[in-house]
Amino acid sequence: MLDRKPAPAARGAARRYRIFGWQLESELNLPDLPIGDAADPVDVTFRLGEAPPLEDAIPLSTLVSYNRHGCARIEIPGVAAFVVRDGREVVIAPHMAPDAPDIRVFLLGSVIGALCHQRGELPLHASCVVIDGRAVVFSGQSGAGKSTLAAAMVARGSQLLADDVAVARRVDDGFHIMPAFPGQKLWRDALASLSLPAGRKLRSSGDAEKFEHLMRDGFCPEPRPLALICHLRREHYAAALPILYSNRFQALQAANEAVYRLGIGQALNRQRMFGTVAALATSVPQLSLPVPDDLDALSSFAARLPALIGRYWEG
Repeated sequence: MLDRKPAPAARGAARRYRIFGWQLESELNLPDLPIGDAADPVDVTFRLGEAPPLEDAIPLSTLVSYNRHGCARIEIPGVAAFVVRDGREVVIAPHMAPDAPDIRVFLLGSVIGALCHQRGELPLHASCVVIDGRAVVFSGQSGAGKSTLAAAMVARGSQLLADDVAVARRVDDGFHIMPAFPGQKLWRDALASLSLPAGRKLRSSGDAEKFEHLMRDGFCPEPRPLALICHLRREHYAAALPILYSNRFQALQAANEAVYRLGIGQALNRQRMFGTVAALATSVPQLSLPVPDDLDALSSFAARLPALIGRYWEG
């Protein structure tokens, strides 16, 4: 329970944006996202409003619940409550100023992950870059280095498709990664090591030194075919070679672990989720990729990465 009653949020004019191929209409300002097309139909709506507890709620955790109608509710104490409905609407009830960056962190993270699962999309906990015209995913838990490695690759000429949440959309010939937005979330030491400017601090509260990094160039605005998934493992000295998951069970387990907010996806539609993950595991090569834990070594590692992993994808 919150120890104070939040002030009601003033509703503002809706703006159009693009993310993951959707046309998004939002009452909340989302300056990181590309501008959408007012002539196209709206796929998803973000609006300010009330977000009371769900009727017949089933708890997934202390913060997340859902019900038999497929609605999800996410409560971030001191930040906002979010209700996600039908894969089309997110209602945001702020507990702080609506323009606070904290709200966007969760809206474009856990909340949009729940939205993806409702829409039948497959969100991966990953960053993604374009190498030789194809999407290469860097998957891993928080702190694995996926955003930092992606930033190092972009600095060397690759393009960014997505950071932290990457949507793998099933198409006739496999999977494509959909474009997110031209920005990343990076720690202060990673920004300094790569000589990148720090943008706004991601959280107005707390002492986490993580910042927005918005890019003018280096973003790919179009979907790209998914060629490879690299599951990162930190190494003190990354001289070991990548390991290809050739065993079907290992590949399925690795793909399953890469799904963003897997518990929400399983709660909303376990059978569909399993089928999509199984298709991903059988159609896209996956590697266990050793990555140096020394930031000074990361640039040289990024320079040789295309040659290191290029042998593992087809074509």
